[in-house]
Amino acid sequence: MIKLIATDMDGTFLDSQKRFSPEFIDMFYELRKRQIHFVIASGNQYYRLYQKFLPMSNSMYFIGENGSYIAKGCQLLSKNVIEQNKVDKVISMIETMPELRIILAGVKNAYCLNKYKELEKQVATYYCNYQFVESYHDINDEIMKIAIFDPEGKIIQYADQIAKGIDTSLKATTSGNEWIDIQNADINKGVGIRFLQNELNIKPEECMAFGDQMNDYTLLKSVKYSYAMANAVLKIKEISYGIAPSNDEQGVLQVIKKEVFER
Repeated sequence: MIKLIATDMDGTFLDSQKRFSPEFIDMFYELRKRQIHFVIASGNQYYRLYQKFLPMSNSMYFIGENGSYIAKGCQLLSKNVIEQNKVDKVISMIETMPELRIILAGVKNAYCLNKYKELEKQVATYYCNYQFVESYHDINDEIMKIAIFDPEGKIIQYADQIAKGIDTSLKATTSGNEWIDIQNADINKGVGIRFLQNELNIKPEECMAFGDQMNDYTLLKSVKYSYAMANAVLKIKEISYGIAPSNDEQGVLQVIKKEVFER
């Protein structure tokens, strides 16, 4: 019996227009009636996720920033932050690459320098709570993720240099053509889902999860009923229990109806 369902957002739960079907609202309340927990697991900021699902948010679980921020509704359950001296070293390294921009994802806000105010559109796409500051020294927050942005969309050419330049306790993950995310090496969506499994006393074989990209790998490996979207990368399809229709076909909802509601 399924007791927990977790899903990635972009490319999985959301369609290409970054929307989810209104049909989900009724389905969510049906899941609640059946005492099935619903979890959003994303690389996005928790506050952005929370805002998107109002008024259902207070009855949902969130794994934000790829596992660094775990919450039930508005209650923080767990956070994973980077030591400040390691944050400072990464900033110093990236500042030697003037083409790149830095966004620091903190527990309270995301932060970007005033001199990069032209990035506000990109920042607002991923972060609900954000501030532009004159200096990184003006920040009074714990940092969970360092997001590196290349306005030219050629971030891959910096990937090896950045990966070799950071502390061994950190990891650098490429996201699309524009971003590299730096976090503690021991954090991922799988850590987040296993935290919730422990908190809720739920076994992996009582869980279902959906994803499409490599940052969903550990999430899918942490449950028995793992589904790759039809639009997922090949490696995700290879390790999954099943294949769901694409995100533009609302594949997550189709599988939930068939495998949970109709059984």
